[in-house]
Amino acid sequence: MSFWDKAAAEVAAKKAGRGDVIKGDFGAEPPARRSIRRDAPPTPLALIPTEDRLRLRLAEELEYARRMLAVMGDELSSDGLIVSKHPTALQSIDIVSQMLGHVAGVVRSSDPEAAVERIGMVELKARLTRKSIG
Repeated sequence: MSFWDKAAAEVAAKKAGRGDVIKGDFGAEPPARRSIRRDAPPTPLALIPTEDRLRLRLAEELEYARRMLAVMGDELSSDGLIVSKHPTALQSIDIVSQMLGHVAGVVRSSDPEAAVERIGMVELKARLTRKSIG
């Protein structure tokens, strides 16, 4: 049977009221499709705050000290004379500010060891994970 013969048979069947020849059922609900959205991955324990109120308050104090240092660094770096005379000291203020932020994150965390692993400052991370103290 040729293509034209099949097409003519489908047209004839459609005119005769036979809908079984047509492949799709246009009045029916489309089949349920799986969503393309995925559930978010679970939050790492390192990012979940601890239940210990003292550690949370200590972390808040460290964050407060970090913000005060950042404001002081911004004030000092707005003066060109200070920047030209003390560039290393200004950079140290920024580094200490970053360190305080990371330490606050470790103190605040419900999983401090995992929080240390998330630290991006290589030197600080190495000091916090070294085997011997001293």
